[in-house]
Amino acid sequence: MPNTTYHLLAELEPFSEFYGGAISRWAGNVLRNDSNSVVVCPSADDTWKFPPESILSLSGLKRYTHLRRYFSRLWPLHHALIRHIFRPILKRVRPGDIVWIHNRPQYAVALTRRVHRAGGRVVLHLQNSHLVQGPERLMRQVQVDRMIFISEFLLEEAQRKFPTLGASSVLYSGADETIFYPAAGGRRNAETPIVLFVGRLVQDKGVHILLDAMKLLEEQGVKVRAKIVGSSGYGAGKETDYTRRLKEGAPATVEFLPYRSGAALGDLFREADIFCSPSIWEEPFGLVNVEALASGLPIVSTRGGGVTEILSTGGGILVERGSVVELACALRRLAEDPQLRTRLGQQGHAAFRERFTWSIARTRVQEIQKMLSV
Repeated sequence: MPNTTYHLLAELEPFSEFYGGAISRWAGNVLRNDSNSVVVCPSADDTWKFPPESILSLSGLKRYTHLRRYFSRLWPLHHALIRHIFRPILKRVRPGDIVWIHNRPQYAVALTRRVHRAGGRVVLHLQNSHLVQGPERLMRQVQVDRMIFISEFLLEEAQRKFPTLGASSVLYSGADETIFYPAAGGRRNAETPIVLFVGRLVQDKGVHILLDAMKLLEEQGVKVRAKIVGSSGYGAGKETDYTRRLKEGAPATVEFLPYRSGAALGDLFREADIFCSPSIWEEPFGLVNVEALASGLPIVSTRGGGVTEILSTGGGILVERGSVVELACALRRLAEDPQLRTRLGQQGHAAFRERFTWSIARTRVQEIQKMLSV
């Protein structure tokens, strides 16, 4: 009987193409057609089209979302709660099985000893800085068989704080080539190029910086429009003070569109001419940038974090975080130079094909699984 890999999603991560985040997208694409993997999640729908036997929803994970704050510093009780929630998995683990934990170091601390006792292996896969930002005394208890980071930036950040990190590697996420691909016949908005933003409408993503840059470009008479696609959260997010301020202060050249996913989102990428990711924080990776590369779009983004790695071989222009003037200058340069847009778009698409497809990620996962089974 082949070994099983159990992928433990975070308690706030439904396994859904529409309502899930980057971790759900990773699992939906990398584990597709993998009959030896089981996605363990708080809830799921059928949007990823996985067979029922490949999904295990644990109602306790939903409750954990509310309970964890009461146990935040009571770690022995907190770990007992985590082990209780994942008891159905701990009972299933057999020698050679892998428990692949996504983004939750506290799960690893609570579960690793039990998994090892059953003859299994543990992987901790981090897409954010939780290892570095968590309680140091607790994070030093993370003793897994393999640690995986979504970017070199995250790996180096962890190594600086924990020099004896242990076996680690970088595994880039990708984009679905059946959804994100270049527009046939090239771009069509030669007179008034369209700048696209896709993501959560929260302060860290820097949408307010983009709006200020669009106001500046309007004052300069630059012909360019922008589409802002997203909400305050994944799926139909609630209106917040921040989203209201964005919409109230937006110039006439900016259009807001609701959250999109799947084919509808891919269509928006192909209708645009420039992609803008104006993050004002250290973005650990920035999956939308990879989706832009796959779509053949030139990118304007900010220096730092994992975005620098994504654009290391070309495909975009990097500007200083929080600088309205630099962002506006880069957008103007691309808006007024269609040949530059084409050249950067082609560079980016080549980088995507070489480094960021889901098939590459799938192969790396298989290699890691084989390595752990030895």
